[in-house]
Amino acid sequence: MTAFFTRYYKKSSFVSYFSSLSLASICLYASLALAGASSLHINNAEIIQADDYFLLNADMEIVFSSEVEQALNKGVPLNFLTEFQITTPRKYWFDDEIITISRSVTLSYHALSRQYLLTASKHQQSFSTLQEAKDELAHLKDWQVFDKSILKKNETYHAALRMRLDQSKLPKPLQVDAIGSEDWSMVSQRYSWTPVFNL
Repeated sequence: MTAFFTRYYKKSSFVSYFSSLSLASICLYASLALAGASSLHINNAEIIQADDYFLLNADMEIVFSSEVEQALNKGVPLNFLTEFQITTPRKYWFDDEIITISRSVTLSYHALSRQYLLTASKHQQSFSTLQEAKDELAHLKDWQVFDKSILKKNETYHAALRMRLDQSKLPKPLQVDAIGSEDWSMVSQRYSWTPVFNL
């Protein structure tokens, strides 16, 4: 009886260990597969009032695949488009669009200075590492989005935010490769919320 129990215990322990090992391997392979793709996700967003206008702040997570990083380091600029919208819900019809605006930020690499550059309108920032540039790109701060005058008292408003890599600004050969590619498919979810305005 003792011998049987010992053999059973060893067999059970081996099966349990093998199962745990297999599960760990599956999780590892899955994480490696996910790590290889690019991604863009909005964590949070808020609208704050400053005098007679409103500012938008948001935090995002941005992951570049090795292919995107290589292209960037070889001189391919990456143009990111952030789109913001305010609407008023309507019960029996489409929501009324109050305002829709967008801003473009370009991330590029300057080989001579070995600096990563973020350019928005006429404002440019330089960074020593790609991670520093990505951290700044992922942090949207004090974007003036609309004036107080467009809002009405006792009205309900919905806000929506989305960020994406503008593939139309990529070089033509890359545009073809980017179609359906997880490396180049960088589009955030549509982040929606119902802001409360003190008018």
